[in-house]
Amino acid sequence: MRELQEQAIRAALGGNWELAIELNAEILAENPDDIPALNRLARAYTEMGQKDEAKVMYQRVLTLDKYNPIATKNLKVLPHQKNGTTPQVTTDEDFIEQPGLTKAVSLIKVASRETLLCLSCKQKVTFAPRSRLISVTTDDKVYLGSLPDDLSLKLTKCIKRGYAYAACVKNTTDSAISIFIRETKRPQRAGYAPSFITR
Repeated sequence: MRELQEQAIRAALGGNWELAIELNAEILAENPDDIPALNRLARAYTEMGQKDEAKVMYQRVLTLDKYNPIATKNLKVLPHQKNGTTPQVTTDEDFIEQPGLTKAVSLIKVASRETLLCLSCKQKVTFAPRSRLISVTTDDKVYLGSLPDDLSLKLTKCIKRGYAYAACVKNTTDSAISIFIRETKRPQRAGYAPSFITR
């Protein structure tokens, strides 16, 4: 079963939605209440343009776990999807590396693989400062991971001083995510250096 699950995840990561449908259906034949498989099957149906089938799968998830964030989120956006693709809020700007102003970073305490599978390159993400770490979420508040301790501390201080940032997904796998951060605003006073300058 474990190998079948890995194959289903690889099929989704590779965009092979027909195979993903087949593999997840096979998993569900053995375990009809497998929530990750139901969510993966719904995603595959969505990508194939089969929104009615996707809706049935997400509703089935919610009968098993009424607060499931993946099913809840995707049921909300399902009616607005076009051409069978999952709509993501992406950035129009090219995140070109600029010394001192940009940084690529791998997140820690990452979300589940099912959540990571729903992401796309250049998808906008937002910062949600917590007591110690800065959490990274999608625009609709789905948790993705946290900035590392040292960077969280640094950016928390910068934000309090008037700096601002934009960020997007750089790349993702089923178990890891890295984001690209750009400084978009800096106080125009002496002593306020670029955020990511190397000394």
